[in-house]
Amino acid sequence: MDGAVVAVVGARGGAGASVVAASLARAVARRRAPTCLVDLSLLGGGLDVLLGVEQDPGVRWPDLADARGRIDGDDLLARLPRWGTVPVVSTERGGGPDQAALADVVAALAEATAARSGVLVLDADRAALGAGAAGASLLEACDEVLLVTPLDVAGVAGAAAVRDRLPGRAALVVRGPAPGRLSPPEVAAAVGLDVAATAGWDRALAGAVERGHGPCVGRGPVVRAGRELAARYLGPAR
Repeated sequence: MDGAVVAVVGARGGAGASVVAASLARAVARRRAPTCLVDLSLLGGGLDVLLGVEQDPGVRWPDLADARGRIDGDDLLARLPRWGTVPVVSTERGGGPDQAALADVVAALAEATAARSGVLVLDADRAALGAGAAGASLLEACDEVLLVTPLDVAGVAGAAAVRDRLPGRAALVVRGPAPGRLSPPEVAAAVGLDVAATAGWDRALAGAVERGHGPCVGRGPVVRAGRELAARYLGPAR
């Protein structure tokens, strides 16, 4: 696959979908391919908070409420806040994406990233699956949906429920720890999807986020999973 639009959805609350989405976008940027990380949470506190860039200037979803029709994706990318080299479209506290603007904004960003052999990463919470025609059409337009699934019974049950609502190609990203010793192959068999990557428990993750560094520091399991996913859409690193 040479470039893609990828949605990342959690199988249950706290699955870590935003962390996986951020890790994928960061890995794509490190390979110097076009990318953008888009927060589709309807009620979240803002992806920029997780990334530690909530004080940085730039356009966010409330500023795009009137965006309609043909949008210049390159111009929009230039006006977004950045997490390192990753442009981010974030919600604000109490201000999620305007449903009327959603499709046009995402289409413009896809043209500026995925259509140029990059990866557009959509951090889509489970509420987006029930967000009517706008949410459904977004997922249908994705080249793949990554379903982030913890290695526990609740994660497997949630993944099976979400899988039935996904319109196209999908794969699992499984996350440790595994309190009941469920293995990735067992989860894949139960859910009926292949495993695209595995992210083990990262003890440094919470501290990095609290210090404002974002969820991908060092060479931990989340970073390694991001690199693996980037290779899935861009091909092996040279």
